[in-house]
Amino acid sequence: MKLEMIAFDADDTLWHGEIHYQIALEEMKEILSPWQDPETIDKEIYAIEMKNMPIYGYGVKAFVLSMIEAAISISGGQVKAKTIDRLLTLGRAMLETEVEVLPHVPETLEFLSKEHSLMVITKGDLLDQTAKVSRSGLASYFSLVEVVNEKTPESYQAVFEKYSLDPKSLLMVGNSIRSDILPILALGGTCVHIPANTTWEHEMVTGFNTAQPGFYEIEHMGHLPNLIAKISQG
Repeated sequence: MKLEMIAFDADDTLWHGEIHYQIALEEMKEILSPWQDPETIDKEIYAIEMKNMPIYGYGVKAFVLSMIEAAISISGGQVKAKTIDRLLTLGRAMLETEVEVLPHVPETLEFLSKEHSLMVITKGDLLDQTAKVSRSGLASYFSLVEVVNEKTPESYQAVFEKYSLDPKSLLMVGNSIRSDILPILALGGTCVHIPANTTWEHEMVTGFNTAQPGFYEIEHMGHLPNLIAKISQG
């Protein structure tokens, strides 16, 4: 197989992402503890996120808006302005936090970029995601960076048509079966799954067939060059 492009997801593939949401959620549970128990708060915020997703999309800003709505709902409208301000401060901290690159990522990208074209395909807020690429110190390895609202076969296909890329000559690397793997397999592409330590409930998939053609899984990014060599040869 001749690889025309190697594409990477961003959050929890190149750098830590979900852990920051989990930390903020734990603080939110503490803030709202006078009104409700942690399990109920978990369910409420998730339900509100799912309801708001078609309008707000993904990312920290969408998460903060949903946190504020959840705080008002859970408290029965009793939450005070200083509490809302505390939630806004949580969101700002998430946006400004240091981008912590995952192990083996810099050296792997440096090695692969010498012989392959690399790109980022991620979803979420355009400003936040492009800023993280820049702040990560990895930007020089990528020839293209694309931020989409949702990862579906249609959105991927639009990106590929934009750059005249054949999905059958592309390798996608990511941590989410739902967002990084299934859409690419549907387009006839090849995928490498690198499981993350923490995965958002919305991204989980049950009953996925790991034996299907075009799917590979490795423990961490450091194993990617050897796998790509095997894929290219076979």
